[in-house]
This record gives sequence, C-alpha cells and structure tokens, in this order.
Amino acid sequence: MSDKLVDADEFTGTGELPDALAFVKPNRARCYVAVDRADGLISARELTNELGCSITTAYRCLNDLQDLDLVTDSICVGPDERPKTGYATVSTDTSQPVRADGGTDR
Repeated sequence: MSDKLVDADEFTGTGELPDALAFVKPNRARCYVAVDRADGLISARELTNELGCSITTAYRCLNDLQDLDLVTDSICVGPDERPKTGYATVSTDTSQPVRADGGTDR
C-alpha cells in the first residue's frame, strides 16, 4: 500500500470511474479507487490506512459500494492463517456486444 492518501481525482485505472459514483459522497469514490488500485483483495483495516479514516467509515463506504454493485467481498486467509474478509471491485466492462434480444454473444 502507498503512503499517500487516495484521491479520486488522480484515478489512473483503466477507463473512467463508473457512472454510479457520480452521485455518491467523495469518500465513497476514494474508497472505490483504493479498492480498485489494490493488488488483490483489500481488507477494511487496510482501507483505513489508505483513506485516513476510521474503521466504521471504511465499512460504511464498502457497504454503500456493495449496494451499488461496484464492490464485492470474499473470505480469504490472512497472514496469520485466520479467515478475513477482503474486497475487490466488480468489473463494469460494458464493451461486450449485446444482441437485440438482450443476450450476449458469449
């Protein structure tokens, strides 16, 4: 993780931020960027360090992003061999061709 706090205005991920972030609080957008930039899953505790916020705020941001279907959670094994919840962004790629009947070619 970087020592610099995440700034949504400096997002350098592939593509632009999802449209759903246009109407959320700025800290939700910063949370999305931090999760998207993470190398693999990121925990809520790691997000507190990235965002410079409390654990409660990190969980609120993550819950709001999950409600928007932008972030998903998974259970993984932490460095101490105990299970922990990690978060990752959901792919918002809409570039696959869509047929007139609403299906896809895949």
